[in-house]
Amino acid sequence: MTQCPPPPPDLGEPSATRFVYGLTLPSAAATPVVAQEAAETILDVHGVEDELIEPTLALVHELTLHACRFTGAGEMVHLVLRRTDGVLQAMAHDTHAPHFHPRLAGQCVERRKVSLTAVRELSESHRGGWGFAAAQPPAAGVCTWATLVHAPQSPATPDAAPERAA
Repeated sequence: MTQCPPPPPDLGEPSATRFVYGLTLPSAAATPVVAQEAAETILDVHGVEDELIEPTLALVHELTLHACRFTGAGEMVHLVLRRTDGVLQAMAHDTHAPHFHPRLAGQCVERRKVSLTAVRELSESHRGGWGFAAAQPPAAGVCTWATLVHAPQSPATPDAAPERAA
């Protein structure tokens, strides 16, 4: 049963630590740039830490490019950008369903891994993870995800006291 009228929307101030956005975009040459520009606006509105902005934008671009490589012209890719508990996650859904034939499946997995080289490097350099798996129904195709972890600045260690001459 659906509540009518629906509950009110969240009208709180944007938070740098907790948000979620989803974009559905066409599989096209310009899509990675459009996704990156949208992500830049999202990160700016939410005041995400400067040191996460460039890697996140690169991650969004690479994941969207990857999704477009595995989605035919005229079809749509879906991008999700979320932040919870200090972890920034980007997910891209493409429409290329996993293969049932073991040889074809293995070849496709290798193509995906090669396509995701930059995603792996970005994620691992920011203490994150990455991967891909068959999308969960009702979605079809494959969901590819990567995370970035913001490492808080550790307090500066005081310099050792200078030695005194005896």
